[in-house]
Amino acid sequence: MVDNNKLHLLISIAKLYYLENMNQNEIANLLGVSRPLISKYLMEARNLGVVKIEINDLLTSDNVEDDLSERICKKFNLKDIYIIPSSTNKDLNDQMFVDYATEYILGTFKDNFLLGIGWGSVIGAIIKKIDNFEPKRKLIGDVVPLISNAPISFRNYHTNELVRMLAEATGLNAQYLYAPVICSTPSEREIFLNTDNVKGVMDMYERLDYVVIQIRNFPSVPDLATEARFEKKLHQEKAVGMLLGYYYDINGNVIQSDMDYSIQIPIDSLKKAKKVIGIINTRVNSTAAIGAINLGIFTDIIISDNVAKELL
Repeated sequence: MVDNNKLHLLISIAKLYYLENMNQNEIANLLGVSRPLISKYLMEARNLGVVKIEINDLLTSDNVEDDLSERICKKFNLKDIYIIPSSTNKDLNDQMFVDYATEYILGTFKDNFLLGIGWGSVIGAIIKKIDNFEPKRKLIGDVVPLISNAPISFRNYHTNELVRMLAEATGLNAQYLYAPVICSTPSEREIFLNTDNVKGVMDMYERLDYVVIQIRNFPSVPDLATEARFEKKLHQEKAVGMLLGYYYDINGNVIQSDMDYSIQIPIDSLKKAKKVIGIINTRVNSTAAIGAINLGIFTDIIISDNVAKELL
């Protein structure tokens, strides 16, 4: 029988190896032990059931996935959909989604492009993964935030910081948006919209080559002052999801409010981008996914297979 201290050690090592993608030498150096000992611990973790390795036979499922992709693309008029397999293990599921999504996104970029990025935990994890690449993936172009920093402490919602990290990791030129995401009055919003910085960013929004946006459920955390901006309209008009600072119903109608003084890329500008990639992970429910696709702004979707199966 393994004691609790040993079990905690095995779990920690397994997480570093399988979830954090550290190699055995790195873990050994971190813990101050030999690499063969780490190898022994990983084998022990598998034998005890701490780690369960599951192999999806993609050769037998390819035809099913291809058929599902074709049907979804045809139904929603999408150019491409990338369906990512899901796992019953939450942590492994999150890591798999980020790994697959990162490679798909990087594989779409050509040189000398203008990229707009949104915010969210998945986008933050993708940028962190790119930042950890060795050797670095070098890209040529510019990257700009699609919305300003959220007034919260979560780093994944500080878009200027996400832009900075991605630029430093890839060599892209960082373009920043210096404005509050939510202004308190129409006149304050007008002042910011007339600054040289915001006007320059708004001009970039008309020329975007690629856009990456994470789709979220409604309601969800963080809440972007929805009570002040919309009062009861989001519930009255049956909001099902959100992207950036926009809320929408299942038919893809953006819910408008005279009290909404946010600064973000206009929906019409999103529709002009050459490729708009929507990210739908396993936590997004099907109604939020359907409503987002019905907005008519997305050309491509990266989606977890459990959500994709509910779209038809």
